[in-house]
Amino acid sequence: MIFLERIIRHINADYRKRAKALEDRGVWAYIFSSSGYVLAVVLIITSILMTITGEFVISARTSIGIINKYKNRVRAIYLAKSGIELAKYVLYSDQKGAASMAMGISSERDVDSYNDLWAFDFPPIPIDEGTLTIKIQDEQAKINLSVLANEFVDKSPYYAIVQNFFINLGFNPDAADGILDWVDIDDTPSAYGAESDYYGSKNPRYSARNEAMESIDDLLLIKGITPEMYYGLGGGNFGKERNLVEHNRGTLYFDTGKLLDMSKKSKELKKESGKEVTHKIGPEVSRRLDNYFRVYGERSNYLDDLNKININTASYRVLSALTADMSDDTVTEMIMRRLIEPFKSINEISDLITDNDTRKNLLTTKSSMFKITSTASFGNATIAISAVYNRDMRKIIYWSEE
Repeated sequence: MIFLERIIRHINADYRKRAKALEDRGVWAYIFSSSGYVLAVVLIITSILMTITGEFVISARTSIGIINKYKNRVRAIYLAKSGIELAKYVLYSDQKGAASMAMGISSERDVDSYNDLWAFDFPPIPIDEGTLTIKIQDEQAKINLSVLANEFVDKSPYYAIVQNFFINLGFNPDAADGILDWVDIDDTPSAYGAESDYYGSKNPRYSARNEAMESIDDLLLIKGITPEMYYGLGGGNFGKERNLVEHNRGTLYFDTGKLLDMSKKSKELKKESGKEVTHKIGPEVSRRLDNYFRVYGERSNYLDDLNKININTASYRVLSALTADMSDDTVTEMIMRRLIEPFKSINEISDLITDNDTRKNLLTTKSSMFKITSTASFGNATIAISAVYNRDMRKIIYWSEE
């Protein structure tokens, strides 16, 4: 009992002593002048280090994620560029008759059609941890808007084709005037077109191009062309057309079965009459303008071969616009014939398009301009490169990365 009383007196004395010290010197002075300050400092430093370490871990993980994403993006870019080179090689090989040698089918070197090697739907190619897909399209299946007018003619025959095209979609043909004024060299507006005075009143202001279009997206800047028209989302006779099809190209899938019996099928088709072709023929479902219009070719001379439309690859909608009197039966017959055997000469359609100037000046069976789309994926990164390639000149004239 005496021992316990001594302990209590000691504790009380110590308590009064520390209370007096706190009152006289303040909390911080007391802590740092006593033996407990070391523990307090250690606790503070430990808390700071833990905070810094947590932030460092988060920052490190974020940086690693960014680095990996950047690394995957770089790999995807180079893989997509490799896809462009692969597509160029496919086009070169096709030009040398590779389809005839590899598949045993009739594929004329001076004729481009959907029988050719470049036209197949190539499957995705797995490469390491990535995937590469290439697609090649004939740009000369489309109408070149940049040659509606140039430095030498106020209005080329392609202007009438564009008018016919808009009429067939149920749109006002006056939309062709806006495109005409956009590419002609003067600032005098056509009856239903517009020049820089009109575009200068827009917000933001801009001027008419008055030269070749830089890209097909120029259409979105032109009077009379709405986003709804451009993307094929409505307007005109949208939703009222009948007998629509995905495409009129025939079978395009690149697979072993096709390679094995391509020759047999080709021979069987040649024995059939045009009316016996089983492929459904009609206007394409897509109404997107960039599927039917292009902007690259040879602007200085609208008669140049680079501007001509390939009747072996042109869509139903483009063929329908070639002349004002192109009937559905005429277009269907033309597509039937080319499904049996591609046209080798424009004179083979002289009974369908009787105007010699149209056949000679605007149409062809050979193409030089192609659009290549190369899409590569690595991890969470996907890169798509689009290029317009002149096969004869071995030159890329347009390049876009997304």
